[in-house]
This record gives sequence, C-alpha cells and structure tokens, in this order.
Amino acid sequence: MPITWVEINKKNLEHNLKQFKKVANHSELWPVVKSNAYGHGLTEIVQILDKDNNASGFMVVNLDEALQVSKLTKKPIMVLSYFTMDEDLLRKLSHKKISLPVYNLDTVDYLNTLGKKFKTKFNINIKIDCGTSRLGFVAEEAEDAIEYVTKRKNLRLQSIFTHYAESESEDNTFTLQQLKKFHTVAAKYFDIKMHSACSAAAINVPETQQDIVRVGLSLYGLWPSQATRQRGESLGIDLQPVMSLKTKIVQIKELRQGDSIGYNRTYICQKVCKLAVVPVGYNEGYSRLFSNRAEVLIKGKRYKIRGNICMNLTMIELPQDTHIKVGEQVTLLGQDEHDNISAEELAEMSQTINYEIVTKIKKDLPRKIV
Repeated sequence: MPITWVEINKKNLEHNLKQFKKVANHSELWPVVKSNAYGHGLTEIVQILDKDNNASGFMVVNLDEALQVSKLTKKPIMVLSYFTMDEDLLRKLSHKKISLPVYNLDTVDYLNTLGKKFKTKFNINIKIDCGTSRLGFVAEEAEDAIEYVTKRKNLRLQSIFTHYAESESEDNTFTLQQLKKFHTVAAKYFDIKMHSACSAAAINVPETQQDIVRVGLSLYGLWPSQATRQRGESLGIDLQPVMSLKTKIVQIKELRQGDSIGYNRTYICQKVCKLAVVPVGYNEGYSRLFSNRAEVLIKGKRYKIRGNICMNLTMIELPQDTHIKVGEQVTLLGQDEHDNISAEELAEMSQTINYEIVTKIKKDLPRKIV
C-alpha cells in the first residue's frame, strides 16, 4: 500500500451520474473527464463509467486526452477545447470515434484537406461563442460557418455547442440571453445535435438541457455553487463526493514550549505538545495556503496543521495523551467516520473554488477504487 494515495468511491460516482437522469432524462449524459477527470484519475474514472449505461460518451479537453481515453472505451469521445494540428496524431484518430472542435475556418479547411489525404471524414463539433468570450465562432458568424462546414466533403458535423459564463449564478438573466442567442443559430439545424448544458446549467436553467448534457464537476459529487446546491437539492438531487486524499504518519515527536515548527517559524508551541509528520505537501497538490489553518481527520477526529506546509511534508499537532502512532491513517480530504473535510472547506480558506482543490491533486499519486 502506498504511503499517500487518492481513493475513488465507485458507488458514489455511479450514484452522481444517475442523479442527472432525474432532471435531464431526455438528454444523453456525457461525463466530462478532462484534466485527469478533475484530478480524480482519468483512467480510473473512464474504466468505471465505461460499464455505466447512463454514460453515452466522454468529453476531454484536448487530443492527447482523447487518444488516452480511446484505449479505455469504445464509447464516442468529444474534444471540447483544442487540438494540435499534428498529422501523425490526427491520423491516429481518423478512424476512431473521436470528434474535434472547430472555431475558425482555417481549422475547417485544414481538417477537410487532411481528410481527403487520409481518405476519411473527420467528425467535428462547431463551437459558438455566445458571450463567454473564449473559444468559438461569434454568434453573428456562426450560421455562415455552419453552412461552410456542411459543404466540406471530408468533414462530418456531429454537434453544435456553446458554454455559459455564469450558469452557476443565482441570477440566470445572462445565461438565458446566451441561450436565446444560441437557439437563434442552432435551432435551424434540426438534424444536428445541440448541447450547451454543463452541470450547473442543467440544474439551474432546465431550458439548456438539449440533446446532450455535459456532466462535469457534479459528476464528482461537488456543487458548482451554493445557489446550484440549493436548486439541486430542491429537485431531489443528492451528490456524494467521490475523492478522498489520504496518507500515513511517518514520525511523531515531542516538542517543548517555545519550539517553532517549519519554515519561517510561523507557529510557536505555547506548551509541550506532540507533533505528527505526514509525507504530503504542495508538491502533492496540498496547498501551502492551508498552513496553520486546515485540519485533518484521524480516526474521525480533527487535528490542526501547524507551521508552513512544505513541498513534501505537513506537520499536525496531536494531544499529549494521544494513542495515535506512526503508520496511522490521516485523511486530508474526504470522509473519515462521521466527519468530513470537504473541498469546499479547503477552497474557502484558500480563497479559491472547489474545482481547483481537486484538480491540483498530483496526477501520479496512486488512485485506489473503493
């Protein structure tokens, strides 16, 4: 057993995907597994959901991820953001069920020419920018772009899609404006699939549920916002966190009153205390911003972090009369008995979002499916 690892709860993952059938039972559900499945482990998550009939396909951020996922499943794969115009890589996917995003005509022409050369048709998805101001044809150009694409003989248009800027917000005004702009263009093409709903949009703005719903953060048991949580729970949606980050104590030592702990001596012992050292730090994705603020769980009880978190080590204060020993399991994120250290708790103390907490967990830490 490794000394630091990530646990992935298979039952909770499957449960979370099933929750979206409650609100979007007419749509295909495509799990978003980009960025190492939001830090959870790309291989492990795809292997679980490949056997799940609720997962119609997988969505990734780039071509490298698409090729990795294609080795794990026969379900279709959609690249959401970008890809490298590398002939060797594109040749590998030309006969796979992988579709690529296009958001400018130069890319359309390039893929069409390459398709002719390879004697194949590339599957593509047209990205429309309806106000998020990221990748995509601006809405005013989109109709011409769609018509242009449909005339290319070596391209097969599979879907038209967009993304929302603040669908997790309590105020859905701008989301509805984006949706209206998207419908103005996409609704003219009845034979082409449409999709715009991420987890938050699917819950907060049911009108965004089209042919496909892209289930991202909520797949992993995390709410995109408090407003989304309130709305989701009112609809009967129950999300269960999928990830836990665990380690083991490698040393316990006695410290005297006045001793300092860690770099920059940011914690001075006010009395005699015991200190546990665990082999996790910001290199493993456990932020230095948690220094002297976060707590961990040992046997279901909370203990405080003392001193600055190091690159590979973190120090924890234990009570003098503790029976905790070297080798004891420590939970830094996740459930331990009746208590839970949530991604939201850690995000709040480090002034970020729960997305960042989980995606920063180091990729090469072992993932264990439980």
